[in-house]
Amino acid sequence: MKNILNISLLFSLLLTLGGCQTAAEKRLDDNADKRAKLHYQLGLDALHKGLVPKAFEKLYLSDKIRPNQPDTLDAIAYAWRLRGDDKEAEKFYKKAIRNDAGPATYNNYGSLLVDLGKYQKALDNLTIALEDPRYRNQSLIFMNIGNAYVGLENLKKAVNSYRQARILSPNWTHPQIKEAAAYIKFDRPNYAQALYETILRREPANQEALSGLISLLKGKNKDTHLRKFIQAFIAATPDNLQQAWAKDELALLTKG
Repeated sequence: MKNILNISLLFSLLLTLGGCQTAAEKRLDDNADKRAKLHYQLGLDALHKGLVPKAFEKLYLSDKIRPNQPDTLDAIAYAWRLRGDDKEAEKFYKKAIRNDAGPATYNNYGSLLVDLGKYQKALDNLTIALEDPRYRNQSLIFMNIGNAYVGLENLKKAVNSYRQARILSPNWTHPQIKEAAAYIKFDRPNYAQALYETILRREPANQEALSGLISLLKGKNKDTHLRKFIQAFIAATPDNLQQAWAKDELALLTKG
């Protein structure tokens, strides 16, 4: 009986000590979590400021403190994309997905896969990103889907995707720019010209649209037509560098 009591007492003591250890570990975990989140936020801030080496330092430190957090892995992947190392970026996107990443990572990975020419695989990931209707950047997913369909030589589905992106973000012009570029790729220059000009009438200081229009029309005996849009751009943009670029384009037209 005495031995049984001693064993029971020892078991009770172990449970008590185990409970104290768990509480201590929880406090350590909470502290580590806070430090990891702090370094993660500092890493994101560095990325936004273009301070890529500092971003790597903070994000890798966050990952060391709290390994395999999908948001941190996604940010590291993006930092590698900024460095121009798509292989490393893909590795971290895959790792983030293995650790239950959300739709943003599937969208970001899909965008990378488009750049890598892996169009069907990109669509697979972008479709997964669309499954969560709470994801705020739905329009960005549709634009990436449009890019993937351009790579797959499917103009109709590409245009439909770009237009869906525009519906979701009416003030975002970039999907229309991409649509115009798709028309050029598929030998529909008149539609591309009409789309560029529609954008420029609405946004005369849109350099991306003007650049596309210049590339499309230069050398096709439409200098007077182009000059009108370039002059409107110079008058509308407050940016000195953009003005200088447009004036150079205007001078090249005159020389031509």
